[in-house]
Amino acid sequence: MFRSFTNRKRRNGSIPKQGTSFVQAARFLGVDQSTLYMALQKGQIPTSRRNGRTVISQGALMDYKARTRPML
Repeated sequence: MFRSFTNRKRRNGSIPKQGTSFVQAARFLGVDQSTLYMALQKGQIPTSRRNGRTVISQGALMDYKARTRPML
């Protein structure tokens, strides 16, 4: 019936409003999970803990994606 908050998508269909899981973040960025893990370990993407889970904010993902987007 009801989906958990982390499974709900924003109206634009990108990522949840409050944050996203590790797997969802990797999909959004279009990178392998190991690539995302390395970026998190290097501190390139800030994270927070909610209910014992590591989440990544929408803003952090958007900033990282903009910074790492290849220049044409």
